[in-house]
Amino acid sequence: MKNDFSTLKDLNLVLINSLEPECDSCKMRLPILQKVKGILGSRIEIFNFDEVLFKEFSKKYKLQSFSSLALLANGNVIWETSVVSSKDELIHIITTHN
Repeated sequence: MKNDFSTLKDLNLVLINSLEPECDSCKMRLPILQKVKGILGSRIEIFNFDEVLFKEFSKKYKLQSFSSLALLANGNVIWETSVVSSKDELIHIITTHN
């Protein structure tokens, strides 16, 4: 999992995860995202941003609200959520856009 968004436009499909040190749901998402990456492999890149970088990302990509997860296709946000999704839900969303 990566943590720099300078090359997002060059990647086909990217899942952005925001992390806050005190956030329990953020901690819950990490193992789910690792399983998703393990299953989908090179079909998806997953970036983890701390809350400071995520605020910069939100501004740059014009998200309407602070979200916990955002899916980008070729540099464009195509899906976002602030709820913890299951591994199967995320795989379905990602494969629908891939």
